[in-house]
This record gives sequence, structure tokens and C-alpha cells, in this order.
Amino acid sequence: MASPAPNGTATNVVVGFANLYIAPANTTAPTLATTGVGTTVATPWVPAGFTETGVTINMDRKTSSIMVEELSSPVGVYADTSDLTIDISFAEDTVANIANAYGGGTISVVTPTTGVAGSTTLTLADALETLALLVVARNTFDLDRLIYIPEMVSAGKVKTQYQRAKAARSYPATFTAICPLSAITVTDATAAAS
Repeated sequence: MASPAPNGTATNVVVGFANLYIAPANTTAPTLATTGVGTTVATPWVPAGFTETGVTINMDRKTSSIMVEELSSPVGVYADTSDLTIDISFAEDTVANIANAYGGGTISVVTPTTGVAGSTTLTLADALETLALLVVARNTFDLDRLIYIPEMVSAGKVKTQYQRAKAARSYPATFTAICPLSAITVTDATAAAS
């Protein structure tokens, strides 16, 4: 007996990396005309740089079912909470990435002068800094997909090992959306610009 024909579309299966950009909270999302996998997003968006594990987007919805005696299935399902998070492990050991992973802070720079060494200092913040995140990836048309979250905070556990020859130092971070889900957009290019 022959196997049934597949009922999917192979070209809809997409693999590949994504680029992550970070900006101050509520920075306007760039447009597909100005942004893409092969371009650099304009300031104030800053690339997160190399990652250890890529970018992972997680959605966790806790729901409540409304049940009635006469039916075995719910008559309604409602969201109690909806948590959208982004996991990233910053592979570039920069003060800016440390600040992003640790929840924010103030970075000050001292320019070297005679008798004074140049330095960059991060002073961590007690309050979590709110940021906007933009994920730029490819879609099923081999064109760009922009995932924009206007308000997120780094609120996860960060563990960085300083060990000789063990592995590259990284800064794993979990960013949590603190905006309504209706403020988050996923935009797919469906045709190249003419």
C-alpha cells in the first residue's frame, strides 16, 4: 500500500538565524523598506551581535476553562496570563551586553589623557530598564520577517562563568514583554520592493 501524499508545503519549512536589535522602550519599529537580514537597522537600534544559541521566542498562556454540567468540553477558554519572553545568550563580552543581560544601568566612558587611563564603567540599576526589541529573520518567501516588541525587561537569571579555557564567556538573558500583546507585531514581506 502506498503512503498517503503529504498534506503540507515543504517551502513553508524555514531554517536560519535571526538578528536581534535593541533600542530604548517604545522606539518606532523600522519598516520592511529600510530593514532586513542583510541590512543594518538605523539608530537608535543597536545590534545585539553574536549569540551563543540564537534567539528563542517563547509564548506561555495560562488559561481558565468555563465548564457547565451538561457538556464535557468547556464552553469557553479565557487567558488568565500571557507571558512572551525572548531568550538570548550574548556571546560578545561587552559592557553594553552585560547591561542588557543584567537589566540595565548607566555606562560612563573616560577618555584617556595624560596620566589617566581610558575606561568604561557600568553602574548597575536597581530598577529594570525597559527596552524595545526587534527580531529580524527570513520568512517562507525568503524575504524578511520583523518581530517587534516595544517594551521588554531583562528579568531572568544570568550566569556567566569566568574560567580558563572552559568555554567562551557569555551572558544569557531572558527578556519579558511588559506591553499588551496587541502592541507586538509580526510583519512578513510577501514580495520584494519594486
